[in-house]
Amino acid sequence: MLKRMITKLNVVASAPLGWLSAIFFTVINFFAPEAYSFGLVFVAVFLDAVFGIAVAVKKRGDFALSKLARLTLFKLAAYAASLIIIYMIEMLIHDKGFIGIKIAAGWAAACEFWSLSAHVLILNPNIPFFRIMRKYLRGDIESKLDTLNKKDKSGQQESFSDIFK
Repeated sequence: MLKRMITKLNVVASAPLGWLSAIFFTVINFFAPEAYSFGLVFVAVFLDAVFGIAVAVKKRGDFALSKLARLTLFKLAAYAASLIIIYMIEMLIHDKGFIGIKIAAGWAAACEFWSLSAHVLILNPNIPFFRIMRKYLRGDIESKLDTLNKKDKSGQQESFSDIFK
């Protein structure tokens, strides 16, 4: 049985795909204890992108997928790099209870929630949960509206107060 396992390992190691698979699963196994933290950030970035598309479609009637993809990929890379660095520092210092990665993942998810909240308020300003944050999101909403067309379809320029009439 041991001889058969060694033979199978030799077959896997003889192909580049086998080596890539082994490296991939080693990396996945290394980060497995904090998979939920990484998943939380991924889901937050994805949901922010979905609501960003919805805002662009509602306000302009179209959206720039390539710009959205670049921004989303940049966010994922930035958050992943931060979480990986913090996770590896935690691995060096602690043998259990990775609080730093949880704080970083929570902070990244909170930032994405903030952005998502602005998108939701642009789409529907009367949702009670998000209305309580409206005055704190004013700058974020104004910057998001500035990145969209400065004028709506009737030629009128939109402002923060126009959305919340």
